[in-house]
Amino acid sequence: MTLWNDPSDADLGRLPEKLRRFFLSRGVRTEDDARDLAQETLLRVFQRMSRGELLDSLEAYSLGVGKNVFLEYCRRVAKSSFHDGLSGAVQLAADDDPLSNALVSSRALRFRRALDLLPDRMKALLVRRFVEEVPSRAIAREEGISTDAVDMRVYRAKRELRKRMTKRPGDPAPGGGHGEGGTA
Repeated sequence: MTLWNDPSDADLGRLPEKLRRFFLSRGVRTEDDARDLAQETLLRVFQRMSRGELLDSLEAYSLGVGKNVFLEYCRRVAKSSFHDGLSGAVQLAADDDPLSNALVSSRALRFRRALDLLPDRMKALLVRRFVEEVPSRAIAREEGISTDAVDMRVYRAKRELRKRMTKRPGDPAPGGGHGEGGTA
């Protein structure tokens, strides 16, 4: 039974706008995307409420669900950007300086190529850690290793990425005879 003067109803009325602002503050691309994510969050909250579960704080629970919805959104965006190929790496810059536009596009292209050249395990680790923002301790739990081991693998992957970004076309392949045989 729903009470008409239930204080949670007032919180519920403000919740879509709070969620929309939450998503926009996290860097969601468009206003429509923010509204869609807010709606998805509210649907999940309502599903839980429809099962009769009581929530201590509707707003706190909704923001927690919103965080998960946002992480799923980031994964979808990263996945779609990954499949964009060169069009995803070369973005048109807004300023009128063709030289700076070329430099920005060139750096993004070098970064994408270097990332594509990394072993799959290193690439996946960097994406999880920096794109999806999964904490080291969560990765460590999943992998069954210590956080120090995860941090060392991240360090090695970043170092390898940096090497591949600075590699010139005539240079020998990375790791060729330098005595580094560690895996990430």
